Amino acid sequence: EYNTYVETQCDVALGKPILEGSKPLKPPFYGVRLYPKVHHTMGGLKINADAQVLNSKEKPIKGLYAAGEVTGGVHGACRLSTLAITDCLVFGRIAGRNVAKE
Repeated sequence: EYNTYVETQCDVALGKPILEGSKPLKPPFYGVRLYPKVHHTMGGLKINADAQVLNSKEKPIKGLYAAGEVTGGVHGACRLSTLAITDCLVFGRIAGRNVAKE
């Protein structure tokens, strides 16, 4: 079926276009079972540069700090996969230092 879709440039089963430059496939074919998982969500507690959790009015909540994947907005619209540890280390250290000062 795939090869027919490539030749006609349309996947009639799903109504999707075929990527330009796609070529018909020849056997042998291999398959693998995949299981979808949630790797990371882009939401969480909003923090400032001092790792303080902000309330709905963008004001710091006294004594409440956060770091790592419980926070949101640090990475913008898309998190790069290798930055999670850096986020934890940087904001964890900032939060720890600020808590120690209190």
